[in-house]
Amino acid sequence: MKKYCSRLDLLRFLAALAVAFFFHYIIVFSDSPVSGNIVGDALNKYGGYVVELFYVISGFVMYIAYSERIREGQTIFTKYLTDRIVRLYPAMIISVIVTIIPMWLGYHMWDEAVSNDSAVTLLAIFLNLLGLNGGTVSGFTNTTSVNGPSWYITVLLICYLLFYGIIKLCRGSKGAENVAFTVIIILGIFFYINPMSIPMMFVCCARGYIFFFIGVFLAQIYGKVNWIGNLLMCAVSILMVCMYFFASDHNLLMSESIEFGLFIVCPIVMFFIGFFPLEYICSNVVVKFLGGISFGIFLWNLPVFIWVRFVERLMGESFTYGSITTYLIIVSINCAVGVLSYILIDKLLGNFLRKKLADKNFQ
Repeated sequence: MKKYCSRLDLLRFLAALAVAFFFHYIIVFSDSPVSGNIVGDALNKYGGYVVELFYVISGFVMYIAYSERIREGQTIFTKYLTDRIVRLYPAMIISVIVTIIPMWLGYHMWDEAVSNDSAVTLLAIFLNLLGLNGGTVSGFTNTTSVNGPSWYITVLLICYLLFYGIIKLCRGSKGAENVAFTVIIILGIFFYINPMSIPMMFVCCARGYIFFFIGVFLAQIYGKVNWIGNLLMCAVSILMVCMYFFASDHNLLMSESIEFGLFIVCPIVMFFIGFFPLEYICSNVVVKFLGGISFGIFLWNLPVFIWVRFVERLMGESFTYGSITTYLIIVSINCAVGVLSYILIDKLLGNFLRKKLADKNFQ
């Protein structure tokens, strides 16, 4: 199996920027200085579907990092699960608390919500502090997620559990594993088209099931092909993108979001893992750092935007969100918070919790 593909760190960072500063920005503020051109309008429209890219990358990384270790019994379930929880949940829970504060202050000071983009009912708060979000317990993320982007985390953890369980149950048979992965993808497509009013069978979960396990298959392809195969993968990815736009121009798309994921998001990942010259650019600490802070940028953009709304109301001002200056200030704040989250929560707090858990298990 090949080593981790560092090109994906750059792709993860670019995807976080697309979701936070195009899609979510215009949703929260209803204006953006990056609109009015082909690229900006496309990112504003499709930015929400870029989350599929995070799932593909996560499935890709998990297969490379853990598949052999799980098969050979080098990773026990409790350590696997605690590592995943420590990696994801502290930042999610802290972001929920930070989001609650300006929303609660807004209700207390002005008897109305600072923003309509966060659910702060007791049920939503209770579920989110338990690590549950809209998309897993409800089909409506806007009524059960305090920090909207955090729905992704709960679905991702479900995918991690399915991944571990499948490999463990298949007892080293890669053929059986791939059959199980395929079944999960098919079920994901079914739940996407026919969502059911049952936890973990909503559209949000379906998105995770489909694209996480597509990432698993891409990791297998990446581990086997040579440079000719990589070039072929790049060619296929370009062809798939052309097919999408041809279908779009001729009104042949049936489900825009899932087809965007299959024919735009997946080919983008395929191109990045196939275009090996990028490795010379991305194999450095800067790109690795950008990949590390991408999770924080994605997770913290809504809390930052809500705090901006709160400060605006507190100052009695009306910020011009279509101004490039305002935009750059908010983007800079979000990036700074993402860096702090990476250093203080992902690294310092995460390492502290891992050490405590390791000491406890050792005792």
